[in-house]
Amino acid sequence: MGRQARATWIGDDGLAAVTLHLESGGLQVSGERRARLPRAALTQVQATDGVVSFVAQGDTYRFRLGAAASAWADALVAAPPTLAEKLGIAAGRTVAVRGELPVAELEDALAEATRVAPFEAELVVVVVRDQGELASLPVWFRECGVASPVWVVHGKGRRTTAPGDNAVRSALRDSGWRDTKVSAIADAWSATRFHPAKAS
Repeated sequence: MGRQARATWIGDDGLAAVTLHLESGGLQVSGERRARLPRAALTQVQATDGVVSFVAQGDTYRFRLGAAASAWADALVAAPPTLAEKLGIAAGRTVAVRGELPVAELEDALAEATRVAPFEAELVVVVVRDQGELASLPVWFRECGVASPVWVVHGKGRRTTAPGDNAVRSALRDSGWRDTKVSAIADAWSATRFHPAKAS
């Protein structure tokens, strides 16, 4: 879900209260002033006296973040995690997949994993493209003996007809699964990680 913090934008025309949100693609600034800056455009990043500054697209930006300034400067210059890293898919890890993967990025993320049956997998990846597939998941989990974390790949935004995150959470929470993490996949796809309910 990225890194987020409240900050004070220090501009030539005064101060503004903003929220910084850093994702793999770049930095989004919202609040009293707004900006969307690609990560690749950020240069000359530094932290001094609680203020992070950098140059992007010919302009200089300064944000007061206090004690978090150094950590933010490091995060701004660090290489973003790969999709495989965000999903926790290391080379050789056992993975089960249900459904056709919707984007090449997800295929690449799973390329080094070892495909096994759902009951043997350390991690399960499920794609839901319609309400019927979503409704069948709890039964499929039980029938296949799924006891490991599950990434449910679902629709995001208005560019897809696949069920979104709210529908997925509602269906799986009602069946005792708990969501623990979200990861962007592509423009029209996201994924939510679920863990099975603890045995009573």
